[in-house]
Amino acid sequence: MRPTPFISRWRIGPVVAGTFEARLVLDDETLFAGHYPSAPIFPGTFLVEALFQAACTALGGDARLDEIVACRFHSPLLPGDEVIARFELKEASAGRTLVKATASGRSPAAEISMLIAPTGLSPRSIDPAPPASPSTTADPLARVLDASFIHRTLPHRPPALLVDSALVRDKPGAGSALVARKAITVNEPCFVGAKPTGSYPSTLIVESFCQACGLLRAATGSADEPRDDTKVPVVAKLAGLRFFGEAAPGDLLEHQVQLLVRTGEGAVFSGQTMVAGRVVLQVVRVVAARALISSPFERPSPNS
Repeated sequence: MRPTPFISRWRIGPVVAGTFEARLVLDDETLFAGHYPSAPIFPGTFLVEALFQAACTALGGDARLDEIVACRFHSPLLPGDEVIARFELKEASAGRTLVKATASGRSPAAEISMLIAPTGLSPRSIDPAPPASPSTTADPLARVLDASFIHRTLPHRPPALLVDSALVRDKPGAGSALVARKAITVNEPCFVGAKPTGSYPSTLIVESFCQACGLLRAATGSADEPRDDTKVPVVAKLAGLRFFGEAAPGDLLEHQVQLLVRTGEGAVFSGQTMVAGRVVLQVVRVVAARALISSPFERPSPNS
């Protein structure tokens, strides 16, 4: 589960009038490890990371991901697929660059708008009114979601499983909230071959947050809701994900997730991620759903 190799795998065309095209073949099995073992698909957050790295290469310098303005996933990418991405680069405020990209495999896969900033440019100040954080740790109504629940609920397996523990509260009149934690260690696959003093990839913080969303949805379902093991939680949309700092080995990510809307197979979440009392990620919206493992993720037969 490593986002770092993508930068050397892209075949990037020339930038002409702020636009360019790039191609990437998903032929490295380590990119799919643990996501998902029964039906491997390319993590959507890895696609965001790959597109970000391609844009950085085209701009010719080091940069950091400042904000995922909007992202919509249309269809999964599978092992062996070739990704064809088209980019549009525009200057934004305060030295940042707005990147718009579309990515396709066998069919349209995703479209994204993101802001990237030079590495030396300080992160923007945090919003005056960050999302309300659910105080489940001292709440007598909070329930612990143990390792068995996490393993049963999420189809992710190591190294793709990025939640260690969670507490959930489903209080009438107060909404549903969850606090999930992920410890970052020097043994993370993303640090293989790199300095362990480096920062944890922002897209993996997002991946961990989204897994926490899946746990919250499952933990707050009605008792009579039928269990369907043929479906897995997938992210459909991201909006307003702002990064305010970094995380590194030795840090503990604390995701504070709020369930905003739940309709049928879908749900909408917001929240933030803390490290040692400081906000490193704010999330306006994550839209998730449950999708069939079988037909949407099956490869077409050679004769089709």
